Amino acid sequence: MYVEKDTQPSTMLLEVLRNWRWLSQSQWLSREELVDIQGEKLRAIVSHAYHRTAFYKRLYGVTCPEIRSSGDVKKLPILFKEELRKVPLEDRAAAGTDLRKCVRKTTSGTTGTPITILEDPKSAAYLEGLHLRRLWSYGVRPWHRIFRIVAGPAEKVLTQNIADIAGFWGRIRTSRLARLSSADDIRDHLRVFIEKRASVLIAPPSYFRALHDVCESMEARIDLKVAVTWGELLDLKTRRMISDFFGAEVYDGYGCTEVAPIGGLAWECPTHTAYHINIDSVLLEFLKDGEDVASGESGEVVATSLFRWATPIIRYYLGDKATPIDDECPCGRGLPLLRNIEGRVVDSVKRPSGEYISPYTIMFTLQDIQGLRQFKIIQRSDYSIEVQLGIDGDIDKVLREVDEKCRELFSGLSYDIRVRDTIEHDTGRKFKLVESYVS
Repeated sequence: MYVEKDTQPSTMLLEVLRNWRWLSQSQWLSREELVDIQGEKLRAIVSHAYHRTAFYKRLYGVTCPEIRSSGDVKKLPILFKEELRKVPLEDRAAAGTDLRKCVRKTTSGTTGTPITILEDPKSAAYLEGLHLRRLWSYGVRPWHRIFRIVAGPAEKVLTQNIADIAGFWGRIRTSRLARLSSADDIRDHLRVFIEKRASVLIAPPSYFRALHDVCESMEARIDLKVAVTWGELLDLKTRRMISDFFGAEVYDGYGCTEVAPIGGLAWECPTHTAYHINIDSVLLEFLKDGEDVASGESGEVVATSLFRWATPIIRYYLGDKATPIDDECPCGRGLPLLRNIEGRVVDSVKRPSGEYISPYTIMFTLQDIQGLRQFKIIQRSDYSIEVQLGIDGDIDKVLREVDEKCRELFSGLSYDIRVRDTIEHDTGRKFKLVESYVS
């Protein structure tokens, strides 16, 4: 049985190592054992939320919901970002939380709706262990220099994580891991990567594409051991480019700041079979019309964090779609699998009938067109579509192929195709393959 303990910054190193040791072992447990652990953690976090926060006490009513297994999560209401945003932080924060020892994390995501959570020493130590489990499986070791690109302005990078100031562990961490802002000039980043001999780079796929272009323009080169992508759809062309140009093994992850960031929900293991769900740390549901989907069927993702104690997040609607599968991974881990993380539902193309065209469908249809360097789909509020293209090859040939594919993809919808020298996106924000303005 896993038992949570209070964590102080002075003992962060011991807590990180304890969590890492436990998580390194738990990933090899059987599926049944992991589901039991998940149920225990769910029961604990629901009880904690009910008895320690004003919000969940109001939400759940007169008595605390009875949770005997992870399946009992269905007894609880689903939370939507718009609803949670209206709740004052003091109502969501657990009684007894020492705000002086917490860092506020605010995210807007693709919807522009900010949500603030509190990261306390306990959750920070757990997240460190969770990230270490993943990076260690990729062959990352203490002597490797790690850089992480933070989506946002430079001042966001200066916001200290609890782990950065946690005594000896903080000194170890900041000496091996550096965070850089996506709003900075990438040429400055490149100089740092070369000077510091970067081994591991954690960044959105669009950043790797931009870094590739800067390297070519400056006739520079960096060799990476591992590239970890997050926050955007990773298409096959970008994966191959990262592997071929930077010499890196590429691993994608699925995360959410409010629940578990940077691959904290699910991640690729070295076999690249699919994405392992961290069911020892989170509970993911895949729903269609409120019911669980079958294996191999796409569903909307609802997530519960099993380690965020300062501001519990329980049955939180992410707005993403993904496909759970019953397959066993050849790596032997007991963590279940998912595939086809389809991005935000609001970032799918929508038909007037209410049907959606998945970003994955668009990506897989267009990505193998020879000479098509990059593309972006913008759906206007009237359902019409603008297809932006970056072309390296025969323009006429690419345009004919794209037009043919778009007729199939967007049948019944009006679309126009525009060639761009560069496909721009807002500085400091994630690149979105599909951007929809349909309400």
